[in-house]
Amino acid sequence: MGRLRFFLKVAFICNICFLLAEASYYIDYKGHFSELLKYILLMGIVVSFPLNLLVLIVSAIMLYRRKIAWPDLPPYVFIVNVLILILQFFFLF
Repeated sequence: MGRLRFFLKVAFICNICFLLAEASYYIDYKGHFSELLKYILLMGIVVSFPLNLLVLIVSAIMLYRRKIAWPDLPPYVFIVNVLILILQFFFLF
């Protein structure tokens, strides 16, 4: 249960990187923050979608089977991750 909470929060951080990566396509940085942008793009585009999908599937299955309850998870992080997953489907596919 503690690992699931940890991975939900890691997926949330990667999802924030995904939103920053998508915003970077529309903002002209003029060469500033290029080193930081490499890490944000990597975490946002490559890691975010598979990690988010896997963590949400595992947590939904555990919630369905009543292995964990809503108070055990941070529900706001779960809901925000679901909303960002919908955005990821829209942007990536």
